[in-house]
Amino acid sequence: MEKIYSLLNKYVQSINECNLELAREIWDSEDSVSFIHPLGYEHSFEEIKEHFYLGTMDKLFAKRDLNIKNISAKFYDKAAFLEFSWDFYATKKENGEKIHTQGRETQLLVLRNNEWKISNIHYSQEQNT
Repeated sequence: MEKIYSLLNKYVQSINECNLELAREIWDSEDSVSFIHPLGYEHSFEEIKEHFYLGTMDKLFAKRDLNIKNISAKFYDKAAFLEFSWDFYATKKENGEKIHTQGRETQLLVLRNNEWKISNIHYSQEQNT
């Protein structure tokens, strides 16, 4: 589980810093990857980089602070299925407005050369009521 926590820490860091090198390191490069999020559905690492990291995280937010909690993992030979909740605090670039959103996320990981890599992510934001 230590390697899973390390991967998740890198994932959070890649978003908080909008660090594309770190993002490339944690995503699987051998198979197709996908990322479903409220603003889109990306089908390759290049799309994830362009539309999620650059087009959303970097373009919209001056500061980002993703926090994950309630992590559960199920292991299947060379794959793992993760579920967790998150809080996202950010400052919008356009007007300095501070926001806080919450949601849930699932990740499918694959084991490549004894290292866990992200293959698929699906997250949903909780609706404010």
